[in-house]
Amino acid sequence: MTIARETLSDLVVREIIGEIAQRHLREGDEIPSEGELSERHEVNRLVVREAIRILVARGVLASSQGRRARVAVPSPAVLGQILEFRLNQNSMDVRDLLSTRRVIEGELARRAATRIAAGQGSVAGAAQALEVMRESAEDSEAFVVADLAFHQAVAELASSEVFSFILAAMNGALLEARRASYRGRQRRGSGQGGTVEAHRLILDAITSGDAERAAAAMIGHLEETSRDLGLL
Repeated sequence: MTIARETLSDLVVREIIGEIAQRHLREGDEIPSEGELSERHEVNRLVVREAIRILVARGVLASSQGRRARVAVPSPAVLGQILEFRLNQNSMDVRDLLSTRRVIEGELARRAATRIAAGQGSVAGAAQALEVMRESAEDSEAFVVADLAFHQAVAELASSEVFSFILAAMNGALLEARRASYRGRQRRGSGQGGTVEAHRLILDAITSGDAERAAAAMIGHLEETSRDLGLL
């Protein structure tokens, strides 16, 4: 196995990230100038500039003409682009990604129901998304958008920033799989009624505060989605 060597820019990237953490910098805070970073890390400005470019590409920093780079909050889209690229290059198996989604979303549904049982949060967002799904069953793009909104609403209700971030990234990577699943149901003549019903069962379990039933309903729905794609 070939071990990639760390370049000077890679080293400065790690050190800048370390400084951001040590100094507790938040979104919008400026980092030191290129000149300061160059002196501090004993490298030339081209190395610093490349390190900043890398961090901007990763969404860690934001940069604009005439201003110092500022701390940013990486978007789930950054991870989503990586996942999508890996899928397109066949270096990642869509089955593995879908099975990972089942694990994550099953837990999110469980946590969402637990919070509702404790009198925390609201199912209003998920309920609204479900209603849009019902109304747009013959409009593929509107249906897929509402489907995404439902799952994201469950994630937000579960109040797990890590899982929500990962799910948002996976949603982008699996967008075409959602569209393919919709088309498959339409071709078979089964329509979207079964999918709407599956989401209703998830919502009912969450609303009743039944954590185990919510998790089972979510996992069952996602297993059916994999079957729609011929992956189970």
